[in-house]
Amino acid sequence: MWVKVLESAPKEGTMVEITVKDRDLFVTMNEGRLYCAENRCPHEDIKLTLGCLKGNRVKCSLHGYSFDLETGDSLEEDVDNMLTYPIREENNEIYIEV
Repeated sequence: MWVKVLESAPKEGTMVEITVKDRDLFVTMNEGRLYCAENRCPHEDIKLTLGCLKGNRVKCSLHGYSFDLETGDSLEEDVDNMLTYPIREENNEIYIEV
């Protein structure tokens, strides 16, 4: 099911926190593409929005682990991947699939 989450896309390079169906998520515009993911580091349960974007990755502020914005893949062997969600823009509004 697609759910409208924002009236417009976030500014390039920023992360916007949202809550959908009791899930803490973030939406970002990075290098001209929209992404949506769980706003929780799988390693230590800290908000990823406290971190930063580096290339096509979000970097956790606690231990520096990073996750691919598109796939959620971690570079660390012992760290779970980040959960990502399909996202689309329609009539300037932002929707995610949950």
